[in-house]
Amino acid sequence: MRSSPRLRTPAPSVLAALVALVVGAVAAALVGPRPLDLGDARTGDPALAERVTAALGTTAGHRGLAVAWVEDGRVTTAGLGTAARGGAPVTGGTPFETGSVAKVLTGMLLADAAGRGEVRLDQPVGELVPGTALADGRATLAELATHRSGLPRLDPAPAAVLRATTASLTAGDPYDGSAAEVLDAAGRAGAPGGAEPAYSNLGVAALGDALAARAGTSYADLLADRLTGPLGMTSTTVATTAQEVPAGAAQPVSANGREHAFWTAEGYAPAGVGTFSTAADLGALAAAALEGRAPGQTALDPVAPAGGDAPAGQQDGLGWVVDPADPATGRPAITWHNGGTGGTRTYVGLDRAGGRAVVVLATGADGVEALGRALLTDGSGTDGAPGRDR
Repeated sequence: MRSSPRLRTPAPSVLAALVALVVGAVAAALVGPRPLDLGDARTGDPALAERVTAALGTTAGHRGLAVAWVEDGRVTTAGLGTAARGGAPVTGGTPFETGSVAKVLTGMLLADAAGRGEVRLDQPVGELVPGTALADGRATLAELATHRSGLPRLDPAPAAVLRATTASLTAGDPYDGSAAEVLDAAGRAGAPGGAEPAYSNLGVAALGDALAARAGTSYADLLADRLTGPLGMTSTTVATTAQEVPAGAAQPVSANGREHAFWTAEGYAPAGVGTFSTAADLGALAAAALEGRAPGQTALDPVAPAGGDAPAGQQDGLGWVVDPADPATGRPAITWHNGGTGGTRTYVGLDRAGGRAVVVLATGADGVEALGRALLTDGSGTDGAPGRDR
């Protein structure tokens, strides 16, 4: 019988560094600059800004917030608060981190590639990336897009776990890795497919990187060439380093005013890391989707039951989530996705039957799903909020 290995005691210098890190992080968290508040700064459409203020019921909880309202093919925007402490007022053109809202873009790129005949939804991902550790991956492209690949949420390698843990204590960037490194990480973690739904940033990142590899380009260029470029979304960008963060981007911030690092990592861009957009740009995407003219339009259609802990009747599209209508409350079916980074919260929701949509981008720790749904449903959709951390 093999004896259990003894745990090695960390060197005193390592322990001291860890203690200092934890103490410093706790002190910073407890002694933040000040609680967040939107204040009086308002830009854009006054009526929309007033609707947002009324729906929020308070100006506390966010430093800056941008909204786009889409109806009858028209995109209207409003900004509340500032992009940074003491900074410029937020507008419909202020760049925000998108977080996981970018997963809908990756899903639409998949649908577009399938429509071109370049890939199949039931195609194993390994066929797109020969010569990588993921070459034997049996999960299909659709399974990656709907979180059924069997991949974990994040890279389970010790170095990646340590980076994520450290970032949570220091308000740093938990992500790192090129496209090739993410594909290798997914290959090491295994992508067997046929799994029960389990949310995976690693899986969606590998999907986007594999699509780019098949097209012989980078994810950023694939996105610009096939989706954001054709729709005129010129302010939607991918930052692979901190130096590439767009000028004037809204600063991520925690509830107590502690500023967070922007998240950037080339390999994780398809999952929403280092992706930036504006309320105006995402409003243009929503308008095109409502009119049925967006590249990869079929990504919005349900392909599988959501499963897991999702609310009854919820379904997954390719990157999108579809909530059923509720006749009892009058709530329409909503096609949506949300997102969150260290200090940014986002939501895009479409009432396809009603021909209207909403985009909410905000800095702070408070989620914006309830606000988005309240605006989209005139208050009838505030119950039954999203049941999953998307």
